[in-house]
Order: sequence, then C-alpha cells, then structure tokens
Amino acid sequence: MNKGHISVYYGAGKGKTCVALGRSLRALGNDKRVVMIQFMDYHDKKEFAFLENLEQDFRIFHFEKNRNGEEITEEVKKDIAVEIRNAYNFVNKILDTDECEVLMLDGILECVEEGYLTGEDLVAILDKTPDNMEMILTGSVLPEEIIPKVDAIYQIVPEKQNIDF
Repeated sequence: MNKGHISVYYGAGKGKTCVALGRSLRALGNDKRVVMIQFMDYHDKKEFAFLENLEQDFRIFHFEKNRNGEEITEEVKKDIAVEIRNAYNFVNKILDTDECEVLMLDGILECVEEGYLTGEDLVAILDKTPDNMEMILTGSVLPEEIIPKVDAIYQIVPEKQNIDF
C-alpha cells in the first residue's frame, strides 16, 4: 500500500532536478527537513554549492566518484554498481530512521535505465515511504513497475532547448 506522497519528474528535457529543488525549497519554507541523494554522474558541485548554506535542514549526499573524462570500462561499471548500491542502502536507512519529511532521489530513474537497480528495487523503497514523508524521484525514463505506486507523474518535454548552464 502506498503511503506518504510520491512524485516523479522524468523526461529527456532539462529541468527535472530544478523542479524537484523548487518543491524541496517550498518544503523548507514550511519547516520540513529535506534530504537529497544524487545518483548517476552528478559531479558539478558548483550547481549545488548555494544549498550548503541551508545545511541542517537541507542535506545533499553523493555516492558516486568523480569520473570526469574517464573511460567507462567494465571495471568502472562494477565500481559504479557498488556506489549506487551504497546510495540505495542509504535511502533505506533514511526511510528507517525518519530523518526527513522530504526525500529527493535525483537521477535514481537512470539507475534502473542503466541496469544498476531494478524496478522492483524502486518499488521496495516506495512501499517503505512513511506517512509523513514526501518522496521525489527524477530521471529520464519512467519504469512501468512504479506507476501504480506513485501519486503524481510529470513528464518534462522540451519544445525548444538552448541552455548553456
């Protein structure tokens, strides 16, 4: 049975993380604690540096190593799989300890698309969502398995995209 509130932002366009951050900032304004866990190739720390000023109430975690320019070999893919599994286990810890009211899983849908997690892995964490938590998932592709478990689905589709930042 689905508990809490679960939203998904997916699609090929830019803006999924920005929308999710907007939702998270609104939650902060309502005195809620936010945890953001970034999955899959999020190494541009400058993009999120301003959020460090919100520490205590807004915390960001990264588990993947910076591989800028590194060739993605089978060995590197194995390392990425371990890092993503560590992030997934951390999600479960957050769900078990009630550390926040908003949990943003940025890029987690790519983990399913790339084969590092399964749709069933996502269903398992969605089923653990506490009644007092809002969970936000982002990524490019929407796994069919999670559709019955989520409360809102938004597809981000670019009509024109000319963004340099």
